[in-house]
Amino acid sequence: MYSSILILHIVLSIILSIISTYIVFRSCFGIIRKYNFSVYHDFYVPVAAVSLLYLELILGLLLYSLHMNKLEDFISQTNANDYFSSRFWAVEHTILMFFAIIFGHLGLVYAKNLKNSKAKFKKNLV
Repeated sequence: MYSSILILHIVLSIILSIISTYIVFRSCFGIIRKYNFSVYHDFYVPVAAVSLLYLELILGLLLYSLHMNKLEDFISQTNANDYFSSRFWAVEHTILMFFAIIFGHLGLVYAKNLKNSKAKFKKNLV
Protein backbone atom coordinates (compact mmCIF):
# COMPACT_ATOMS: atom_id res chain seq x y z
CA MET A 1 0.00 0.00 0.00
CA TYR A 2 2.81 2.41 0.87
CA SER A 3 4.59 1.89 -2.46
CA SER A 4 1.42 2.37 -4.53
CA ILE A 5 0.59 5.61 -2.71
CA LEU A 6 4.18 6.77 -3.17
CA ILE A 7 4.03 6.06 -6.91
CA LEU A 8 0.71 7.94 -7.18
CA HIS A 9 2.24 10.84 -5.23
CA ILE A 10 5.21 10.98 -7.60
CA VAL A 11 3.04 10.75 -10.74
CA LEU A 12 0.76 13.51 -9.50
CA SER A 13 3.81 15.64 -8.68
CA ILE A 14 5.03 15.28 -12.25
CA ILE A 15 1.58 16.13 -13.64
CA LEU A 16 1.37 19.13 -11.32
CA SER A 17 4.81 20.31 -12.44
CA ILE A 18 3.73 20.13 -16.09
CA ILE A 19 0.49 22.00 -15.38
CA SER A 20 2.34 24.65 -13.36
CA THR A 21 4.86 25.14 -16.15
CA TYR A 22 1.96 25.56 -18.60
CA ILE A 23 0.34 28.16 -16.31
CA VAL A 24 3.60 30.12 -16.03
CA PHE A 25 4.20 30.13 -19.79
CA ARG A 26 0.58 30.97 -20.55
CA SER A 27 0.67 33.85 -18.07
CA CYS A 28 3.96 35.18 -19.45
CA PHE A 29 2.67 35.03 -23.00
CA GLY A 30 -0.58 36.66 -21.88
CA ILE A 31 1.34 39.58 -20.40
CA ILE A 32 3.85 39.96 -23.25
CA ARG A 33 1.63 39.23 -26.25
CA LYS A 34 -1.57 40.64 -24.71
CA TYR A 35 -3.74 37.52 -25.04
CA ASN A 36 -7.33 37.65 -23.88
CA PHE A 37 -8.01 35.89 -20.59
CA SER A 38 -9.63 32.53 -21.37
CA VAL A 39 -11.92 30.99 -18.78
CA TYR A 40 -10.81 27.46 -19.63
CA HIS A 41 -7.06 27.93 -20.11
CA ASP A 42 -6.49 30.64 -17.54
CA PHE A 43 -9.01 29.89 -14.81
CA TYR A 44 -10.02 26.22 -14.85
CA VAL A 45 -6.48 24.93 -15.36
CA PRO A 46 -5.18 26.82 -12.27
CA VAL A 47 -8.21 25.56 -10.30
CA ALA A 48 -7.25 22.02 -11.32
CA ALA A 49 -3.66 22.72 -10.24
CA VAL A 50 -4.77 23.88 -6.79
CA SER A 51 -7.02 20.82 -6.51
CA LEU A 52 -4.03 18.62 -7.30
CA LEU A 53 -2.08 20.47 -4.62
CA TYR A 54 -4.71 19.47 -2.08
CA LEU A 55 -4.62 15.87 -3.28
CA GLU A 56 -0.83 15.89 -3.02
CA LEU A 57 -1.08 17.22 0.53
CA ILE A 58 -3.47 14.44 1.54
CA LEU A 59 -1.30 11.77 -0.07
CA GLY A 60 1.82 13.21 1.53
CA LEU A 61 0.27 13.20 4.99
CA LEU A 62 -0.90 9.64 4.44
CA LEU A 63 2.60 8.59 3.34
CA TYR A 64 4.09 10.29 6.38
CA SER A 65 1.77 8.52 8.79
CA LEU A 66 2.36 5.13 7.16
CA HIS A 67 6.13 5.64 7.19
CA MET A 68 6.17 6.75 10.83
CA ASN A 69 4.05 3.77 11.89
CA LYS A 70 6.49 1.43 10.15
CA LEU A 71 9.48 3.08 11.82
CA GLU A 72 7.91 3.18 15.28
CA ASP A 73 7.59 -0.60 15.26
CA PHE A 74 11.35 -0.90 14.90
CA ILE A 75 12.71 1.95 17.00
CA SER A 76 16.21 1.10 18.02
CA GLN A 77 19.58 2.76 18.05
CA THR A 78 20.36 1.57 14.53
CA ASN A 79 17.42 3.30 12.82
CA ALA A 80 17.09 6.32 15.15
CA ASN A 81 18.89 8.54 12.66
CA ASP A 82 16.49 7.52 9.88
CA TYR A 83 13.52 8.17 12.15
CA PHE A 84 14.57 11.72 13.07
CA SER A 85 15.78 12.69 9.61
CA SER A 86 12.53 11.56 8.01
CA ARG A 87 10.53 13.53 10.57
CA PHE A 88 12.59 16.66 9.88
CA TRP A 89 12.23 16.25 6.11
CA ALA A 90 8.49 15.68 6.40
CA VAL A 91 7.95 18.81 8.49
CA GLU A 92 9.91 20.98 6.07
CA HIS A 93 8.16 19.45 3.08
CA THR A 94 4.72 19.97 4.65
CA ILE A 95 5.37 23.63 5.45
CA LEU A 96 6.42 24.29 1.85
CA MET A 97 3.30 22.46 0.67
CA PHE A 98 1.08 24.73 2.77
CA PHE A 99 2.79 27.80 1.30
CA ALA A 100 2.22 26.45 -2.23
CA ILE A 101 -1.49 25.99 -1.50
CA ILE A 102 -1.77 29.48 0.01
CA PHE A 103 -0.05 31.15 -2.94
CA GLY A 104 -2.13 29.10 -5.39
CA HIS A 105 -5.31 30.30 -3.72
CA LEU A 106 -4.14 33.90 -3.62
CA GLY A 107 -3.51 33.85 -7.36
CA LEU A 108 -6.92 32.33 -8.05
CA VAL A 109 -8.87 34.72 -5.85
CA TYR A 110 -7.13 37.83 -7.15
CA ALA A 111 -7.34 36.76 -10.80
CA LYS A 112 -11.04 35.95 -10.52
CA ASN A 113 -11.96 39.39 -9.19
CA LEU A 114 -10.04 41.49 -11.73
CA LYS A 115 -11.47 42.83 -14.99
CA ASN A 116 -8.29 43.57 -16.99
CA SER A 117 -6.76 40.57 -18.82
CA LYS A 118 -3.17 41.72 -18.26
CA ALA A 119 -3.77 42.11 -14.52
CA LYS A 120 -5.36 38.63 -14.40
CA PHE A 121 -2.31 37.12 -16.09
CA LYS A 122 -0.04 38.87 -13.59
CA LYS A 123 -2.00 37.43 -10.68
CA ASN A 124 -2.02 33.98 -12.26
CA LEU A 125 1.75 34.22 -12.47
CA VAL A 126 1.84 34.43 -8.66
